[in-house]
Amino acid sequence: MKSHLPEKLYLASPVWLQNCLVSLYGYLEHNNRYKGVYHTLSEELFGNEFKTKNQLDPIINERLNKILEHALSSVPYYQSLGIKETKIDNFPILDRQRVANSSEKFISKKYSNDKLLNIYTGGSTGTPLKVSLNRDIRQKTYAFWNRFYKSIGFNIGDKKATFVGRKVQEPDNNKPPFWRYNLKDRQLIFSSFHMTEENLSDYIQKLNTFKPALIEGYPLSVHRLAEYILSNKIKLTFTPVGISTSSENFSDAERNAMEEAFNCKVFDQYGSAESVVFASECAFGKKHISVEYGLLEILNENGKITPTGEGEFIVTTLLNDVMPLIRYRIGDLGKVSNEPCPCGRHTPIIEQLYGKVGAVIVTKEKRVPTAAISIAFEYLKNIKNAQIIQNAPDKVVVNLATKPGFNQDEENFMLWELKKMLSDDMEIEVNHVNSIPSGKNGKYQMVIQNYYT
Repeated sequence: MKSHLPEKLYLASPVWLQNCLVSLYGYLEHNNRYKGVYHTLSEELFGNEFKTKNQLDPIINERLNKILEHALSSVPYYQSLGIKETKIDNFPILDRQRVANSSEKFISKKYSNDKLLNIYTGGSTGTPLKVSLNRDIRQKTYAFWNRFYKSIGFNIGDKKATFVGRKVQEPDNNKPPFWRYNLKDRQLIFSSFHMTEENLSDYIQKLNTFKPALIEGYPLSVHRLAEYILSNKIKLTFTPVGISTSSENFSDAERNAMEEAFNCKVFDQYGSAESVVFASECAFGKKHISVEYGLLEILNENGKITPTGEGEFIVTTLLNDVMPLIRYRIGDLGKVSNEPCPCGRHTPIIEQLYGKVGAVIVTKEKRVPTAAISIAFEYLKNIKNAQIIQNAPDKVVVNLATKPGFNQDEENFMLWELKKMLSDDMEIEVNHVNSIPSGKNGKYQMVIQNYYT
């Protein structure tokens, strides 16, 4: 289980040292992300961007055959299936729970465990999952981010302001600055947990001074800023090239508010920690699937898998050969089409994404989104899944479906994380349950909010 010691040491440091630590981490991460295969793949992706379907299909098929052959030759789980012919139709649908219960069986024997990177994710499902990859795969992923950034007019190294769920200071420390600076990437990292009415003027003042080329982060956090700007008729002294959002659904009204407040377009991105899918919006608001990254199929209501249509997303990585997930139920529902797009790209489009519910927990002064809350469950090895329910302004109920090894230390870890986000004043009741049922639409919902301000 992850230790809180580095975070505690960081939070106990003075602001100037925290900025140094953030910049040091940013320097190390920059070197890990933007080296090696990143450059060669970036050039390849730029060359593919406007290719026709007939030109892209051979590229997809080659990548798909390669990952399928690799899985059958070196991944224990797929070897145990006894598949003789390398065709994707011969691979069964893979549930997240199966991967979570035996993640080591999905790791290729061609890679040494001591050289792997592990990412822990709770996603929107609350089921903890350990995803293994290596440095090359991370670099390849950032090549896709580079193509996305370039498409909206942003270059890596330009100034950006980031609003995500990581803590830059103690939640009960209500004194500015509510941001820290990553010098290497010219990135100002804002706290999403101090965005109260009394603090938002400090956020706006800092944005006006910093003048970022890009604003990125959780849409609910960016929308909170937009509401404040519009309601107070604030004039910004900069105009970003765009707003990059991810991790939560949001309404057209919320999109319009963000675009009006910052005088630029919103570009939403859809992806996953499992390295199975990457999609991003173009200037015409169409969410194009990066076909070189992963294959996205639809499991429709009749139980058939189709390349387009409406239903559950079934995804196959074309990128992560360390832990290749094939026909994996990522847990999202949506609609995919081959609708032509004026932007000139010929890739499939996610027309609707139903699965990502932008639920929040509401405290006296904050709205904490699902993507941030999921952090509290990411490192709990002995839970099947988790759910947090709010029925009152000052109390939440956490339902935990646990495994036999679950202990008080893990529960204390979770409570420590939740208290950071929701404040010490929030009462947290923990229920240990055998299972957590899915919703009416068959989609498991990690956050259920029955209390509204």
